[in-house]
Amino acid sequence: MQRRWLSTTTIAIAVALVAAACGGGGTGATTTGPAATTAAAATTAAPAAEIIIASDLPTSGADASSGLPTQNGAAFAVSQTPTYKGIKITFKPFDDTVNGVHDPQKGAQNVQQMLSDPKVLAMVGPFNSNVARAEIPIANQGQLAMMSPSNTNECLTQLFPYCDPKPAALRPTGKNNYFRIAAPDTVQGPAMADYVIKTLKLTKVAVFSDNETFGKGVADNFVKRLTSTGGTLTNRQDFDMKTTSDFKAFINAAKAAGAQAIYAGATSATKACIVRSQMAGILDVPFTGPDGIGDDQCLKDAGANTANMYFTNAAGDAAQNPDAAATVAAFKVAYPKASDLGAYTFPAYDCALILVDAVKRAIDANGGKVPSRQQVIDAVQATSGLKGTVGTYAFDANGDPKSATMAFWFTKGTPAVWTFQSQFSVQ
Repeated sequence: MQRRWLSTTTIAIAVALVAAACGGGGTGATTTGPAATTAAAATTAAPAAEIIIASDLPTSGADASSGLPTQNGAAFAVSQTPTYKGIKITFKPFDDTVNGVHDPQKGAQNVQQMLSDPKVLAMVGPFNSNVARAEIPIANQGQLAMMSPSNTNECLTQLFPYCDPKPAALRPTGKNNYFRIAAPDTVQGPAMADYVIKTLKLTKVAVFSDNETFGKGVADNFVKRLTSTGGTLTNRQDFDMKTTSDFKAFINAAKAAGAQAIYAGATSATKACIVRSQMAGILDVPFTGPDGIGDDQCLKDAGANTANMYFTNAAGDAAQNPDAAATVAAFKVAYPKASDLGAYTFPAYDCALILVDAVKRAIDANGGKVPSRQQVIDAVQATSGLKGTVGTYAFDANGDPKSATMAFWFTKGTPAVWTFQSQFSVQ
């Protein structure tokens, strides 16, 4: 998942701030875990060694229906290993929203705060790729391992002529500190195009995007595959979703052109599913999109028009893995509300699992003592054959998974709920 990028100038400013963040020597906010039992004990007993795995996710406002279930997965994974060789391992969440919307600048500030606390050795996140673009250079300077369950923009890790900035520009030290388990948009857009043509048996598609990097990029990749495999683009429009609330002209144009489906290169936070609501009574065709629409907010925005909606998810579904059944059941006991579980809950669980495993191996390599941040990065890079709930993990030199999974979901029932349909492996 990703959204609008920051400018290169903004990134340069953020990278410059890391010196202050790393040199401040502060401890940051209070971490999770039990408080000291008495004031006397706090003043006489040496504090136990502690390692914090943080998260940076959008957990309030429009993105909360995606961000909070993702945070739940990471928190639950860390809670499974409260100590290792006498060292506490705790979880600390950060929220990267401002006024209810994910914000790259806020994400950068969160990473700076993480770096100011020497106990923070790794982080799960971020959720959005534009936030990742702002955070990677700062975390890279501070040697902080990042592990995202949902970033999908290819330019974060892969070099293409259109990438600006290039992946190397996000890594000022020349070393990699960023990893993800999600399949990139070079897979996600084409996957839905293939699904529309081969499974839904439709060939004429209208496409819109929110004109942000994620939305426009995934829409572009959808159109390329659609038109190269015999499909027809009936009409295409890129909106400024912040200033647009009436999409009926686009919908009517799609109807006039004979569109058999609509593809939304957008997210719930950028009002993608309001388009679905406005299609009612005008154009009764399937509504498709990327992982950015796969949450409860989309279903709310679609109103009564929730039938025949589909999205791709750039990670697998833990419920399809029999070996994960006990973990899924235990999570549902700890987090019993239906809204606690989302499309990226278990991908985030796996991200935290990978980081905890790396921390443990780094502790072993460091003679049973708290390792350095670089030692944790090195351990993540050396991950091989680690079985999680939605995949088995190893990473290439760029931080991409050597194997990823793409899943398809659709709406079912009244009221509608997102329901898993199928998935396939991406090598």
